[in-house]
Amino acid sequence: MKYIVNTTWKHENKIDWNKMDQAMDSLREEGQPSEEVYWFEIDSHTHGAVSVFPSEESYKSHIAKLTEMRKTSSRDMKIQMDFEAHGPARVKLTN
Repeated sequence: MKYIVNTTWKHENKIDWNKMDQAMDSLREEGQPSEEVYWFEIDSHTHGAVSVFPSEESYKSHIAKLTEMRKTSSRDMKIQMDFEAHGPARVKLTN
């Protein structure tokens, strides 16, 4: 069963989406167990993230690395996570 992680992040400065794109490239290069990751704009200082993992087990196996990456990005990008929710995907709509 897919496992979904949803977070929101406050940025000290206005979001630089070019830097965000570069950060996503770094994630891609490092390799991720997540199948999909979306970063979206909430306002000029807040972004949301949705990650889709193939299973809860794949998420749990990655949590230590994810926690370390979050600490680094929080420091380097001057951002702070202000919300996190996660759980199994129970219903899906696709076209």
